[in-house]
Amino acid sequence: MEMSIETHFNDLEKQLDVNSTKLEKWSSNYFITHKKRYLEDIKLINKYFNTGQLLELGSAPYHLTFLMKRTNMNVIGVDISPERFQKFITYNDLNIIKCDIEKDKLPFQDNEFDCIIFNEIFEHLRINPIETLLEINRVLKIDGILILTTPNLYSIRNVINFVLGKGFDNPYKEFQKINEIGHMGHVREYSSNQVQEFLKNTGFKSIHKKMKSHQPLTGMWRIFNIVREILPQFHSYQIQIAKKNYTLLSDIEQNSIVNKSK
Repeated sequence: MEMSIETHFNDLEKQLDVNSTKLEKWSSNYFITHKKRYLEDIKLINKYFNTGQLLELGSAPYHLTFLMKRTNMNVIGVDISPERFQKFITYNDLNIIKCDIEKDKLPFQDNEFDCIIFNEIFEHLRINPIETLLEINRVLKIDGILILTTPNLYSIRNVINFVLGKGFDNPYKEFQKINEIGHMGHVREYSSNQVQEFLKNTGFKSIHKKMKSHQPLTGMWRIFNIVREILPQFHSYQIQIAKKNYTLLSDIEQNSIVNKSK
């Protein structure tokens, strides 16, 4: 008998209750904050992915990887430093490959994957998002699905903080996360139109987008919950579903071909 998604969530939560190190505590707190999003992610993946090979980029802290494996999805995870969570990876028999997706070529063949999950990673890229998306395009099959979620630049909280002169994330604290948890914090956030511009120019066709907030605003922000329901462009994050419809070569690869032909 197939176990319910709630059973898998409970199992994951029990494992994360053992959090003696700073990194384990971060993972546990991250799960609490993102639990509702994970549930939405699983529903979204089930809607757009039926069978085949699944790739998840930027897998740490491997909560979604765990849930996908437990729900019988054939998933490979990629992360910049999986050794941070080696105990969790080994215990749950997760298939994780070490790769810096901003600097390294993805260690896969062209057109290898049916669906790629790129959730809550786009805002962390600090070198060249175009090259990263071109690599994603390369390893995704024609008509394969890319599921991308990322915070919304124009969330109501961001807009009001900007008007008040407070800015967005604290840059120092975001860079400090490299030493604290092993990866970069938020570099910058994007509007929905900006993300779609990236996708359109790297070989993807948008098939669905949605603005969403998983947590209601509280305290002094509570009044703006109504604003977000009336004007969805002010929700806290965005879901972008795109289909690969052609393959593009990166500028580096194009230049290499030109040079070889001379």
